[in-house]
Amino acid sequence: MEPNKRRKKFIGTPLQRKLLIVIFTSAVVPAVIVGICLYHLIFNTLVWYIGRRTIMSYNLTPVLQKIILVVLISMPIALLIIWIIALELSHRIAGPLYRIEKELDARISGEEKGPIKLRKKDEFKLLADKINKLISK
Repeated sequence: MEPNKRRKKFIGTPLQRKLLIVIFTSAVVPAVIVGICLYHLIFNTLVWYIGRRTIMSYNLTPVLQKIILVVLISMPIALLIIWIIALELSHRIAGPLYRIEKELDARISGEEKGPIKLRKKDEFKLLADKINKLISK
């Protein structure tokens, strides 16, 4: 394990919660809307081409049941993957910001420390560097 690796992905800050909600809903809502629209479009198009709704419902019931089964199985998996991606993205933003806040709080309380250190891939690295320059003056 890397020495500077954060162990907790969810730190529970209000910023991270907001980011999780925004990222998750911005991925899930359009996917659900597109899925519902495609489902109805395909079904209504087939009904229009075949023409008789009773024949359609009799012949397509097994197909629709399989489609619903596949959706019910794949939807939780897709939602879990979207949640994991949202958690990782929010962690890359909220984690470094949380670290900067904690470091500044320590300096305000009088603890003398070295520069604020963030990992190379962290967001807000430039901000931490500028704060370090300000502190060193």
